[in-house]
Amino acid sequence: MEFKVNKIDDVKQEVEFEVTYADMAPYFEKAYQKYQKKAEIPGFRKGKAPISMLKRMYGDLIEQGSLEDVSNEIYRKYLDDNHIHPLGEAALVDMDYEQKSLFKFKVKYEVKPEITLADYKGIEVTKTVYRIDEKLIDEEIKYIQSKHVKYEEAPKADGDEYTLTIDVQKLDETGVDIIGERDKSIRVYLNDPQINKEFKEQLSEISAGEERVLILPAQEEGKTEKYRVNCLKVEKVIFPELNEEFFNHIYSDGSVKTVEEFREKVKTDLDGIYRNIEDQEVRNNIVSELIKLNEVTAPDALISNILDSYVEDVKNQNQKRKLPPDFDEEEFRKTKRVDAILQVKWYLIRDEIIKAEKIEVTDKDIEPIIEADAKKYNLPVDKLKTIYENNPDLKYRVLDDKLMKFLIENAKIKEVEKQQHDHTEDTGTKEKKEKKPAKTKKSKS
Repeated sequence: MEFKVNKIDDVKQEVEFEVTYADMAPYFEKAYQKYQKKAEIPGFRKGKAPISMLKRMYGDLIEQGSLEDVSNEIYRKYLDDNHIHPLGEAALVDMDYEQKSLFKFKVKYEVKPEITLADYKGIEVTKTVYRIDEKLIDEEIKYIQSKHVKYEEAPKADGDEYTLTIDVQKLDETGVDIIGERDKSIRVYLNDPQINKEFKEQLSEISAGEERVLILPAQEEGKTEKYRVNCLKVEKVIFPELNEEFFNHIYSDGSVKTVEEFREKVKTDLDGIYRNIEDQEVRNNIVSELIKLNEVTAPDALISNILDSYVEDVKNQNQKRKLPPDFDEEEFRKTKRVDAILQVKWYLIRDEIIKAEKIEVTDKDIEPIIEADAKKYNLPVDKLKTIYENNPDLKYRVLDDKLMKFLIENAKIKEVEKQQHDHTEDTGTKEKKEKKPAKTKKSKS
């Protein structure tokens, strides 16, 4: 038997096999034995017909029908003998059999690319440092209060701290209702910073039961749109007072009793949030920089695996673990492909650095996690130890943390201070929470 390996690119390979009839004899013998077990030949019990008879009667058909199995066995032996570890499923792309003479076939498969790592020590990245100032603390306190507001029905909205329940009907230029352009019972918080300025101004001091026509800017520059608004209800938004009763409601352990202690607690919590943001940004920037520095071909098999995991994540968000009826999986995979490619590239680079630096997970690395979780869940340490020591996901996470710690320690990090008034635009935690005391359905205005 002869074979020839053709490298198509950094990850794709094709191996061509030429197998003589003599070399195929052991594989064909297996095919005969397999067929013998189910063969029903007159004069013999099922599975008892002599193989010599099967060869005379059906030899060529059995051999022809077993070619795919033969090719698979030869391919697997080739992998074992040459210590090759393919990614994903191989593809039988060509097959040619000259009866009683020669069997030719080709198999395409993918392997991990060979990576020559660029220098991963001393890479330069930026880190945004957030100042926890008094204004930011005030904003967070206001947000915390907003989750515990009460509503008191009022005759008129004579300020910003009011929520309106309104019907909105879009009108044409002559003031006639446009069919299908009506929203009912929309709740609007007048102090919502995202609300349209003109919309808010024209609702100023509106009363319950009052109807108004609003002229608002259209999407097309220089044009306007007309809406009729009917105010169904006006509610005054009453924020809770900052007192011991409120603090005990927020922190049941009684650790906060005064406004000063509350502000300090809020500051500590914000500091933790923003330190996590800073740490994640540094991690992301290091990963991005290493991907830029290293030319890596992402194998299709690994990309496909990542995309499969994305689809599984969507399924897991559904209680029935099924994709939503209107979910376009093909389009979803297309939109997520770039993310998957970057993730695969990072995995490959990551593994090479871990190998080069001989980073590994020891029992000592896992012990603090076991002790913390045992205390958290009130479980025996020994029981958790048995579970955690055989948990590949936990080891992967710990290994990833050790790698990132190594990379951060060896990186050149330039700190850039972020002014607090920019925080709400660029961070991904507190700022993305709705800062409204009421859930507001937005109208077309």
